[in-house]
Amino acid sequence: MLRNFLSMLLVVVMAACTSGHYRQSADNETYTAIADKTALVPGMTREVDLDPAATVESVDLSAFAQNQQIFEFLDNEAESEVGGRIISLNDALELAFLYSREYQTQKERLYLQALALTFDRYRYTPVFSFTSSGDYRWDSEDQFVVDMQELTGMQRVNTSESIDAGTTLGSRWLLKGGGVLALTLTNNFTRFLTGDIRETGSSALFASFAQPLIRDFGTAIETENLMQAERDLLYQLRDFTRFRKSFAVRIASNYYSVLLNREITSNNYSGLQAVNLNLEREQAFQAEGLRTLLQVGRLEQQSLQQRLRWTTSITRYKRSLDNFKILIGLRASDNIVLDDNELQIISETGMTDPDLDLDRALEMSLQTRLDLYSELDRVQDSARKIRVAANQLKPALDFNFDVAVSGPDDPRLGELDFENAVYTAGLSLDLPLDTKFDRNELRRALINYDASTRTYLAAVDQVKLTVIDDWRRMDQALKNYEINVTSVEINERRVEEAQLRAELGLGDIQDTVDSQNDLIAARTELISTIVEHNTAKLEFWRDIGLLYVDDSGQWEEGVNEPR
Repeated sequence: MLRNFLSMLLVVVMAACTSGHYRQSADNETYTAIADKTALVPGMTREVDLDPAATVESVDLSAFAQNQQIFEFLDNEAESEVGGRIISLNDALELAFLYSREYQTQKERLYLQALALTFDRYRYTPVFSFTSSGDYRWDSEDQFVVDMQELTGMQRVNTSESIDAGTTLGSRWLLKGGGVLALTLTNNFTRFLTGDIRETGSSALFASFAQPLIRDFGTAIETENLMQAERDLLYQLRDFTRFRKSFAVRIASNYYSVLLNREITSNNYSGLQAVNLNLEREQAFQAEGLRTLLQVGRLEQQSLQQRLRWTTSITRYKRSLDNFKILIGLRASDNIVLDDNELQIISETGMTDPDLDLDRALEMSLQTRLDLYSELDRVQDSARKIRVAANQLKPALDFNFDVAVSGPDDPRLGELDFENAVYTAGLSLDLPLDTKFDRNELRRALINYDASTRTYLAAVDQVKLTVIDDWRRMDQALKNYEINVTSVEINERRVEEAQLRAELGLGDIQDTVDSQNDLIAARTELISTIVEHNTAKLEFWRDIGLLYVDDSGQWEEGVNEPR
């Protein structure tokens, strides 16, 4: 029993080792293919390994500082953020580039594209094969013969027994010029175990070479699939690089959006406190007969509406925070708090526009955008497909050369009689009489070429429109910022004056309500404008191809990539 268990355990261990070996072999070849083309893509990271540690059920956040503050403006959610890990923008970027499910999926797509290329390359290397077989043969006894032997008293004849074995070793080499070279060595062995005990063996060697001379002739035709696979990997590398830039911008944009929702919640809470303070004062005046029920009711209604805005903003903030956790690869149940200082940093940085005019930005975008290069290369791919399709309409004229070497007349296993080898050379012709399918493929290739050309031209226009839109958004955000700064100042004076007049019993309830609402709206719009301008600027650098992202997700904007 123990021996059987140990045998089974040995088989399992050997199978596991074999599986691990094949995995390592695939990884080495795939990562080499990626590394060979990395230098062709500006901004491409070398950190593309599929790390099993990145696929975890939960991320360890113990290294991050804990929040110990209770924020009253979060109402019932205030306690939930106590003990939460404080995540800065740089921390969020690093976590996302390590654990984001979306980022891991993009790395897997890149890996699978390179893995497919390894097989296309393998097709043009010598491929070896080996098979062997063994048979035990014996004659079945015929019941009629047995009965006759018993009646006549004849001696019974033993059945014949023999062992047959054979091996085949082969090699096939697909040449990039269209030719195929094949080599096969066979050995057969038979041993008779009864009767005339003897052994026989035979060997044979077969070699063949086939080369198309018209159809399918030449490297450009034969290796078209390999060429396309090579270029597809290059396209995937460009797409991955573009994704990394867009992903970093999306992380930053969502980070600021969460902080914006938090700031809106704080503003709404401050507004509610101000409204309630005014309400208490007006209720006191009402008790003295200085205010009517209608006037106080207006403030009571504003208090209810402000409370509704406040509670709604809390829900919006917490929902955006949960979505952000999922985006960077955390669980929705992980307790984190985003760093408020990040919003202060971009506020203090100011509303500076890129030191680049629009015409120069458009010119650079056409020179640096990797997706445009891919679309242009796809036009060239379509042109090659036309040449391949046209080639299939030509007659097929193939040259064939075969060699057969068998064993000698008195054969022994492993011996070959090269002096009596048989050589065969010839030509085969296949006229293109049934061309309907190939004709349609040629027409389809011509249409695809025109379509790919239009796609490239549309992509150029789309890039220009995107850059122009980013420029307009930055300009609009700058104008909005200046307007909102003035608006905040005006409404702060309005609120101050309304409060002073109200305290003297000379104020108008409507003025108090309107000035407070306008101040809250102006402060919200001001911080929204700052976030919008910062996001638009990041997208602008990305869309003109001058945003570079390092392995941890940190970016450099408006500079040449360091090499």
